[in-house]
Amino acid sequence: MKKKKVLVCSAKTPFMYGGAEIHAENLRYNLEARGFDTELINLPFKWYPNERLITECLTWNMIDLTEANGEKIDLVIPLKFPSYFVRHENKVTWLMHQYRPIYDLYGTKYSDFDLNNGFHRKIRDQVIKIDEKALLESKKIFANSKNVSNRLYKYNKIQSEPLYHPPKNIGKYFTEKSRNYILSVGRLDPLKRVDIIIKALKFCDKNISAIIAGTGGMEKDLRKLAEKEGVSDRVKFTGFVTDEELIKLYAEALAVMFPPVDEDYGYITIESFLSKKPVLTASDSGGSLEFVVDNRNGFICDTAEEFGEKINFLYKNKRIAEDMGIEGYEAVKGISWDNVIDRLTESIRY
Repeated sequence: MKKKKVLVCSAKTPFMYGGAEIHAENLRYNLEARGFDTELINLPFKWYPNERLITECLTWNMIDLTEANGEKIDLVIPLKFPSYFVRHENKVTWLMHQYRPIYDLYGTKYSDFDLNNGFHRKIRDQVIKIDEKALLESKKIFANSKNVSNRLYKYNKIQSEPLYHPPKNIGKYFTEKSRNYILSVGRLDPLKRVDIIIKALKFCDKNISAIIAGTGGMEKDLRKLAEKEGVSDRVKFTGFVTDEELIKLYAEALAVMFPPVDEDYGYITIESFLSKKPVLTASDSGGSLEFVVDNRNGFICDTAEEFGEKINFLYKNKRIAEDMGIEGYEAVKGISWDNVIDRLTESIRY
C-alpha cells in the first residue's frame, strides 16, 4: 500500500537550536518510523521590527502544500507560530506556542511590544485577528501541554486537546548515585531565569555546586552574576553538551532546577524524571507544574532563598531525594510517541 504523505511544518531562527527544533525533528522521525512518507518544512523566522510579523504570517499563508511533484500531500502538521498559517484542507495543528510577546508576555519586560505605543497595539491586534483565523482553519487542534491549551483558550477562546510527547532520548535515560551538584539545562535566555539558580547557591552548603548546560546570549551576564554573588568557583558553564554527556549529567545530579517563566511544556522536567531525579521549579513556571508535585517528586518555590533551602534539604536527605526521583519517574513513564502519532494521523488512517 502506498505510504501517506505527511509534512511537518515549523519555523526556525537561523543558527539557533533548542527544544522546538528537537521537537520538530522527533516528530518527523517518529512519523517515518511508523510508515508515513514524511518531510520537515522549516522556514527562517524573523520577529523584528514588530510589523515584520505580518509578513511572516503571509509568507506561510502563500505556500502551496496541496501536492508535491504531482502527488497529493495527505496531511500537514504545523507546530508553532507562524507555521500554522499554511493552508491545507487537512491541517492538524499541534501547537507548541503562539507568539507569546503579544499574549501572556504582553506588558512585561519579556515583550518588545510597548503597551503605550499605539502602532504596537495596532500590529498586535492585527496579528491576534489573523492568528485566530489561521488556527480555526485546522481540522483539529492539539497542544503540547495543558499550559499551552489553557493559554490558547484564555486569550483566543479556542479549544484544543493537550497531547504530551516524550523527549528525544526516550529509552536511554538512567540513574546513578548522585553527586553534589544541581543541574540546569537549556538556553541561557531571560525567560529561563538561570540567574535564580546562581543566587540560590548563596543559601546552600558550600559543598553544593551548579552545572549549567546550555548556550545563549546571557552567558557573560550570568558569569558576572556568579562573581558578584561570590559563587563563581561553584558554578560550571559547560556550553553545548552532546546527548550522551547530558544523559550522564542527569544521571549523576542531586536534583534538577528548572524555574522558567510560564514554560510551554519543558523537556527538562520529563528528562529529569526519566532519570529519577527530583525537580525544583517555580510557582509560575507553567508546563513543569503539570508534573511536579510539591514535596512529593520535587519542590515548587518562589525565591532564591527558598530554592537554596530545598537544595540543602535534598543534600542532607539523599534517600528522600532518591525516593522523590522515583515518584517523578512514575509520573511520566507512560508518555509515548505511539499515542502521539495515532492521534495526529487519525484523519488519514480511517
